Amino acid sequence: MNSVAPLPTDRPAWREPLVKALRAVLPPTSLLTEAEDLRPYECDGLSAYRRLPGLVALPEDIAQAQQVLRRCAEFKVPVVTRGAGTGLSGGALPLENGLLLSLAKLNRILEIDPLNRTATVQPGVRNLAISEAAVACTTRPTRRRRSPVRSAATWPKTPAVCIA
Repeated sequence: MNSVAPLPTDRPAWREPLVKALRAVLPPTSLLTEAEDLRPYECDGLSAYRRLPGLVALPEDIAQAQQVLRRCAEFKVPVVTRGAGTGLSGGALPLENGLLLSLAKLNRILEIDPLNRTATVQPGVRNLAISEAAVACTTRPTRRRRSPVRSAATWPKTPAVCIA
């Protein structure tokens, strides 16, 4: 069931004009077009279902993500968004004739409120990073529990604001 998705044989008419438009708004390393670069994005944490995306955009900030969405709307290209890629429901399964918008670089924890048990995060934050940051914000000793998703933890680029 873990078969590799086949490469598309024909490319949609919108592909080259969209690539050109996206290259104008994204850094060179933030647009993936080659099959070998697209492979890691054919599934999320649920690897039983795979589909190679037409393109992958990796914006570095919100303004770039907005520009990508504007260009896709202009060319009527469907978009699937993806956070850190740790989802286990298959919700980020890409479209072969669409663009996968990876928001993994938007990975800051903005605020943790331990009293209300809430966190405000960007979509690329990994589950384990939230758990670790929450432990750092508590004022009383707590038992650390393992995150249900096993992924490499990355600390946010800027420390979370803990409010009490």
